[in-house]
Amino acid sequence: MTDAQVARSRLTIVGIVCMSLFATLFARLWYLQAIRTDEVVKSTRALHIRTLHSEGPRGRILDRNGKVIVDNEIVRVIGIDKQQARKRGLGDGDPRTPDTDEEVATRNAEFKELAGVLTEFGFPTKFTTIEDLFNDVRYGPNDFVAVIGRGVPEDLEIYLGERRDEYPGVEVRVRTVRTYPYGELAAHILGYVGRITDTELKAKVEEQGEPGAPRSAAAKPYGIEDEIGKSGIERSFEEYLRAVPGDERIQVNAKGQKIATLRRAELQPGDDVWLTIDLDLQRFAEQQLANWVRSRRGAIKGCDPRPCDAQEGSVVVIDPRNGDVLAMASYPTFDPSLLVNGISTDLWNQMTTGLKPMLNRATSEAYAPGSTFKLVTSLAALKTGFITPQTTIQDNGTYRIENCRDMRCTRSNAGKAKYGTVDLQKALTVSSDVFYYRIGDQLWVNNGTFGPSPIQDMANEFGFGQQSGIELPTESPGLIGTPKFLAAAYDKNPKAWDHREWTTGDNLNVSIGQGLVAVTPLQLSNAYATFANGGTRYVPNIATRVTRRIDLLNPSDGPENTQVVKTFLPKVAAKVDLSNLEHYLTMFRGLLGVTQRGNGTAEEAFNASPTEWPMAGKTGTAEVTKKSPATGTFEKVADTSIFVGWGPAELGTPATYAVSAIIPQAGFGADAAAPLAFSILRPASKGTLPPVGKPTVVLADAAAAPGEELDGTVAEPGQATTTLPDPNAPLDGTVGAPEGVTGPTGPPAPVNATGPTGGDQAVLPPQTSKVRR
Repeated sequence: MTDAQVARSRLTIVGIVCMSLFATLFARLWYLQAIRTDEVVKSTRALHIRTLHSEGPRGRILDRNGKVIVDNEIVRVIGIDKQQARKRGLGDGDPRTPDTDEEVATRNAEFKELAGVLTEFGFPTKFTTIEDLFNDVRYGPNDFVAVIGRGVPEDLEIYLGERRDEYPGVEVRVRTVRTYPYGELAAHILGYVGRITDTELKAKVEEQGEPGAPRSAAAKPYGIEDEIGKSGIERSFEEYLRAVPGDERIQVNAKGQKIATLRRAELQPGDDVWLTIDLDLQRFAEQQLANWVRSRRGAIKGCDPRPCDAQEGSVVVIDPRNGDVLAMASYPTFDPSLLVNGISTDLWNQMTTGLKPMLNRATSEAYAPGSTFKLVTSLAALKTGFITPQTTIQDNGTYRIENCRDMRCTRSNAGKAKYGTVDLQKALTVSSDVFYYRIGDQLWVNNGTFGPSPIQDMANEFGFGQQSGIELPTESPGLIGTPKFLAAAYDKNPKAWDHREWTTGDNLNVSIGQGLVAVTPLQLSNAYATFANGGTRYVPNIATRVTRRIDLLNPSDGPENTQVVKTFLPKVAAKVDLSNLEHYLTMFRGLLGVTQRGNGTAEEAFNASPTEWPMAGKTGTAEVTKKSPATGTFEKVADTSIFVGWGPAELGTPATYAVSAIIPQAGFGADAAAPLAFSILRPASKGTLPPVGKPTVVLADAAAAPGEELDGTVAEPGQATTTLPDPNAPLDGTVGAPEGVTGPTGPPAPVNATGPTGGDQAVLPPQTSKVRR
């Protein structure tokens, strides 16, 4: 074959290949244009349509009488419009498509100058903070990146407005933020909001969808800059308080630059949540609690021989008729406005260490109940038939455990007080420990007849050892220890316990509310509310209804301008059988005698601050120890003061208030907690509660504050901080709380009481407490 023929053959082959390629290309084009035209058009348009997500104002939170406790306010914020910044040569800030060196240099120069200006105006800002925000890949090329959101003053707005050319893309806009008209009032109930974290966003996107792709027509999609409830009501009622966000649809070119607006955002405000709280009572309870905590320090009455050192406390007031929580105070408290959209590391440490101001001690901290637990022990003994209302013992101030062969076989009343002949009614009134030691001893010795845990079983009926079901997050279940619990805890960590098998000593401690017993103030109040109303244990209710305003321009919250979205009716958790009238009346009179008889433990305190009607209840005093950081040994500290009761305590008259008060390291129950409770209910019973003053608007941040900060979540305040035994770690007396949970001056550790040893007796683990009156 000649060279010419070879050349022609090669050209022929190349021609065939080219024709084949062109034929394939034309066939594909024909297929797309003629067969799948609609799909191609839809896909092309989607590539050039973007969604700009806007978050609407959250719903308000009101008290039961319509006082607005949490509202919204429009404030100025400073940020960067990425679209305008790009037009002015600052680049996209997207590391996936790197900007030019010139764009980066221009951007750095502007951001450094902006950081200096903001700092001079009182907003300390790092250049790197602005750069990091601008480069955050979660922001789209047309988004507004908020930098400062703490209420920008007018002079700063004017300054930047006059220098737009110097700061291209920097704008002052308005945003809706949370306001707290009454400051710290009810902070633990209300909770706070903050910027959504990646973990929260992932969960909410799965549930509600994301901007431009809601899960349903009623969904409320979440975006990366949205706020979310972090604790309290803000978290529990997020589904109602959150607004329906608005998504603006825009068309962009291949570079992501806006060309046109296809749809405007339509926002719908969140719904309003009405609480069961009476704000006047709440404010008064918080004030009285703070006053009593601060006053119980030093060598004062009820603190001898060890000085008091009260640093914290809690009060809970419940309506026994329906379970409504009327007041819930926890001290110390915090300012929720400081926690919106991220907090500094320093503030985080202040809030979560030491006394942990963010911890809601009413629901998330559990304490040894002391003699207030005798309500449970009494009913257990009556139910088993071990005692009757007529059963008596001779109380000589001490009790010797039967069949005990150890030197620690004797238990005593507080101060070894002698009460003589004691029946059930008198035992409750004077708080005879000896009477209850006898019950604890014999119920365990005869467990083949009475069962292994009659006291614990009765405690469970009253809601102890389990979450109450209140619509607040991070609630502690408390602890009601049983033989089974002790064995499991020992097997898991033998070094933390000195014995595995339940003993008579364990049962004696439980009988007077010590040892393996821990309750929350909410549980304690609800238990006595259950007894007061005749045996109906309600799920504590914190909200009455959710409403939606019909006319947003009409400020009225009356029925003519509100639509009821949801109503929360009383919910019965369980029924306690109190049908034996003789048993009930005996206990009723015994608890009434606590405040009304001359030998009652709280009679003096009640007479000093009497309510309009009689009150019944029980004092408790827990003698506690605390582990010394210097020696590693347990040292006695001041007692924990406890009181719980109800009123009116009149047969035939429904009780309207049940109150519990707990102040660690405050002395005897009759000297701190009881007078605190009476001081709160006295004006409530007379209808003379001082009204809360005119609210003062406290603005929250509208954007994450610059500088070193966390991600906006405050790690579930109260979570894992309840004082429950932790078999995985040595127990230092905080009823088993993980180390550091209660802080260096937090709730005092219950006493390292040592129960009888030998035979049926054994030394108790270090989380136990010896309880006095």
